[in-house]
Amino acid sequence: MKATPLLLCAALLAAGSAARADAPAPVGMEIPPGWSRAAPNPPIAGAVIALQGPESSSFVVVRAGAVPAGAAGALSYLTRVLDGVRAGSKLDFHSSGAIETRLFRNGVSVQLLRATLGGNPRLVVALIDAGGPPLVATLSSAAPEAMLTPLFGGLRPTAPEGAVRLTGIERSLDGQFEVALGGGLRARALTVPERGKGAVMALQSEGSEVIFLKLSQEDAAAKDQAGLVRATVADAAKAPFDAVSPARLAATPAGPAALCAWASVPGSPDLRLAAGFLPWAYWGYSVIARGPRADQLLDGALAALKPGPDAVPKLLADTPRLEAPDSDDFGRGAAMAAAAIALVLLLVWRAARKKGNVSP
Repeated sequence: MKATPLLLCAALLAAGSAARADAPAPVGMEIPPGWSRAAPNPPIAGAVIALQGPESSSFVVVRAGAVPAGAAGALSYLTRVLDGVRAGSKLDFHSSGAIETRLFRNGVSVQLLRATLGGNPRLVVALIDAGGPPLVATLSSAAPEAMLTPLFGGLRPTAPEGAVRLTGIERSLDGQFEVALGGGLRARALTVPERGKGAVMALQSEGSEVIFLKLSQEDAAAKDQAGLVRATVADAAKAPFDAVSPARLAATPAGPAALCAWASVPGSPDLRLAAGFLPWAYWGYSVIARGPRADQLLDGALAALKPGPDAVPKLLADTPRLEAPDSDDFGRGAAMAAAAIALVLLLVWRAARKKGNVSP
């Protein structure tokens, strides 16, 4: 199987990109052993990376054109890419018909569509989110599954970390919710370490910042979440538990109401830390905000959320509702569990702070 036709077809379908030929590459590459850079003739327009591997295997990354939002949009786009590859290579690839999302340790998120040839896995077409403009890739190999981590995991985002966007629509990395920017609310690009820890969105306003962290599984009972949120604040702010505000419900148009609490950071009278838990279908989001208006930003961010293209209304409707009890009683065991959550959230925020991402 020759690699060049496959790469060329992918590039032709990505030709809607408005990026200049001399635009900086949004990703670099750690080339795996046995692979080398390819020089297709004629050159592939919009190509960022082109590699040749063992036994005519190939891997190419090109700048994508306009990609429809959501998993359905990704499937439609990648199906068109596969149709072009099939037509250009004259090879009868068969699609799996399903989108698979993978997050690699380098912080790169990839939406994959697999294809077989003669009943054997031979091709992967993928949309890549590395924190910059969207990219599309083709991986042709006799063992594509074995090459996913070496190739996609070897990508190195080169887009400026912490870049701030003032206008437009900011969508969470998982496509579950989105927010309209403006009026002082802006979005910051997540850093690679933040993405690797599960962060899906970062918003800023008036010197404060809020980060949403996806929890793939949430086992705590709904009745315990108020105490967990307060314990998270106490641990992250290094404040006494009784110095934390009572947990309260905060409405959001995106789905079920969140539980929130806040406290002043001891020794820093103008600095506040707020935390919340937003239930979502069978998982949820831990949310942490820090800054002089952390509690107000948390409320405002939640109020501005709307369901994203991948949100399923039925799953949201079935999400357990939380309670904000009048009692301040809280068990030591739950507090210890919350401490682990708080530590992850605080590390995410500190990584951003060290890079100067929280600005007035």
